[in-house]
Amino acid sequence: MKKGLSGAPAGAQRTKADLPEVIADNIRIQIVKGLLTVGSKLPTERELCEYHEVSRVVVREAVARLRHEGLLISRQGKGVFVASPEDSRFLSITEGSFCKPDDFRKLYEVRKILESGTAALAAKHRDPDDILLLKTSLEKMKSTSIDTENYVSTDMFFHRSIASASKNPFLVLFISFVDSKLKESIALGLSNLAFKQTVDISILEHERIIECIETADSKGAQNSMIKHLENSSKRLGI
Repeated sequence: MKKGLSGAPAGAQRTKADLPEVIADNIRIQIVKGLLTVGSKLPTERELCEYHEVSRVVVREAVARLRHEGLLISRQGKGVFVASPEDSRFLSITEGSFCKPDDFRKLYEVRKILESGTAALAAKHRDPDDILLLKTSLEKMKSTSIDTENYVSTDMFFHRSIASASKNPFLVLFISFVDSKLKESIALGLSNLAFKQTVDISILEHERIIECIETADSKGAQNSMIKHLENSSKRLGI
């Protein structure tokens, strides 16, 4: 496992009573940022103890919490593996919940409420690594602007990275969940548009969001995200 987001073991950053959640937070964020990739094996219990400078009891509790959330999966005799944030058990929306187009519109409204507030928090709490990740994600979006499926996946990762910058792991999980439910409808909507032109406009909107987050402009980040998602909704017909 790579060094923690602050460059130091997470265990040294909070009181003993908080240690399991500190370790869990660190692992959550590394999953979101791709430092621990979906399907990869989590470092051993011993390695986690040495890295975070904590006891086995602390590590076991942190891992148990993440297993309960659905972010980690234990495979008997093989170890603990990373699951997708989209598979978290925090929420459940069945396919039957989307019986008509208006259901997707309502979920998109939820997305706008969640992500605009998250962008404002990201502007307050972001660090240089967060800004680098956002800019790297944007470059990937540009490079996949001729491939609808890859573009949508990269776009979702961009928004998830903003949630990571907010330093609130619950926002990461909720936004990942909501976005995953909208992913198919967004891809379908894009397929009916002038794709390259639509992506170019969207990238400009994403650049404005990054600019506000980087300059710690919380209100600007919030408004830019609202504008982007409202425009996106109109373009996609959601």
